[in-house]
Amino acid sequence: MEFLKDASKAFFVGIGGIGMSGLARLLKAKGIAVSGSDSTASSITEELRGEGISVSIGHAMENLPEDADLVVYSEAIPEENIELQEAKSREIPSLTYFQALGEMTANYKVVAVAGTHGKTTTAAMLGLILIEAGLDPTVLIGSKLKEFGNRNVHSGEGDLFVVEACEYRRNFMSLKPDLLGITNIEIDHVDFFKSQKEYERAFQDLAAQSEAVVWPDEVAEYEGELAVPGEHNQMNAGMAALLARRLGVSEGIIAQTLAEYKGAWRRFEYKGETPEGAVIYDDYAHHPSEIQATLAGAREKYPDARIVAVFQAHQYSRTAALLNAFAESFEDADEVIIPNIYEARDTEEDKHAVSAQRLVEAISAHHDCVRFGDGLEKTAQYLAETVTEGDLVLVMGAGDVGKVVEMIL
Repeated sequence: MEFLKDASKAFFVGIGGIGMSGLARLLKAKGIAVSGSDSTASSITEELRGEGISVSIGHAMENLPEDADLVVYSEAIPEENIELQEAKSREIPSLTYFQALGEMTANYKVVAVAGTHGKTTTAAMLGLILIEAGLDPTVLIGSKLKEFGNRNVHSGEGDLFVVEACEYRRNFMSLKPDLLGITNIEIDHVDFFKSQKEYERAFQDLAAQSEAVVWPDEVAEYEGELAVPGEHNQMNAGMAALLARRLGVSEGIIAQTLAEYKGAWRRFEYKGETPEGAVIYDDYAHHPSEIQATLAGAREKYPDARIVAVFQAHQYSRTAALLNAFAESFEDADEVIIPNIYEARDTEEDKHAVSAQRLVEAISAHHDCVRFGDGLEKTAQYLAETVTEGDLVLVMGAGDVGKVVEMIL
């Protein structure tokens, strides 16, 4: 089927995901009737409902509209899902999120941002630069932006489509970029990629099907004014600026937009202060290099603060494979708390290979003040009893560790 031409009513299985919700919003903006389901309610599902998208909580055969002519499903949804099975029995065309994204972007000039770290920030910066330049791109990123109405998508009228290109399971191969920026390449997603060489090969294959590529070694730190701290953000801005130049944007617009960029949801996001005066930030960092970069940025912005890092490791497989690197990632923190490990796509073997207590032991070999938080609630209770004015609590992770922020504010 021709994605936009033939579809009139689409159903999203796993609509609460950040990428899925963004694509659902884009289809709705294109005039397609959209509905969906998710296993749990969230702020995103509530936002979608507020925008007129029907969302069912829980998966059931009757959720799938009788006249649905397209199903889009998250890669996290198992094949035996009852809605997917019903779609199959009705012979409704069904696409994964990335297949659907590939179909949709085929109608645009695609500017993709790939890399282990910095994709969201770089793509957000670039999207805002292009909007300011009057090019009105469509933009789909992995986080919410205040400039997008606290959503992760901007539905533009221009011919450009700015998108993050996720390497997991080589999903970004669904894209055919006209311009590709690769921020960095450092092995991740070890439940799929078995070596650095295999990981690098995926990026090389994406580059081979791209019209033009900007590699990491072509990018220098951005030297202009930035509101977001950290050397990593200087590199993100450097990539965004270089891609914008390739698209013909003037230096003045680039500089103005980057100077005004205040960051994205869960990217060193200021959340508030506790009743005792401790400052709280929330961040998506879940890889050793990201932890180091985020802590360094926090130290740069708050040189005199006592920094308390709360890190929820994401995936047992990643934690075990990168344990030594995680152990050495907390130099800029004064105290480190590990509440638990967030399970995602982990096997029983993965879960037996490492534990939160083992991670605490590994970090303790390099750091004097590390503790096991024993779950999110007890971690929040400990913070409420100990942090005070002059402290900065930096909550990091890709799982549900953000609940700690809600508990202490």
